[in-house]
Amino acid sequence: MKTWMKTSIAAAVIATAGLGTTAALAWGGHGYGPHGGKASCAQMEPAQVKQRMAQRVELQMARLELALALSAEQKPAFETFKNTMKARAERMAETMAAGRAGARPATAIERMQRMEEAGKLRLAEMAETRKAVETFYATLGSAQKTVFDAEFQKAGRHDFGKKGDRGPGKGERGMREPRG
Repeated sequence: MKTWMKTSIAAAVIATAGLGTTAALAWGGHGYGPHGGKASCAQMEPAQVKQRMAQRVELQMARLELALALSAEQKPAFETFKNTMKARAERMAETMAAGRAGARPATAIERMQRMEEAGKLRLAEMAETRKAVETFYATLGSAQKTVFDAEFQKAGRHDFGKKGDRGPGKGERGMREPRG
């Protein structure tokens, strides 16, 4: 093989390895998980998951309350909405803990049954959440509704796009881009 080909191949291998290392570090490849140095919920104890979810809801509700600039008449409706969201997060944490504590499905059928049950539970939770949102949303003015829509959408994305949340092949919103 000619010398220039060997040099080119070596340079390409070195560049690829360097690029891969840089991408891994940028994506959070420092050994602590892909969430900016925090462990994912799958790596935490159930009490830690519950605490983290409660903190996240508390932060999101505080941001929302601040962004909406609620009047005194709107505060009771917001408190009801906030308590519903906190209760939902608590139930989600308990459901996650129960799922982790239970036996893993042995067959594909058992796995699908478990997934179907989880889907039904999520659907019921979503219906309850929608009712709470509708009740609170009705108390808002048109400018507040615009702010609520934007903030609620951000909260649903779990802050994708922040440090370390995008992996290879993921788009701006942190989700896989469609093939085609």
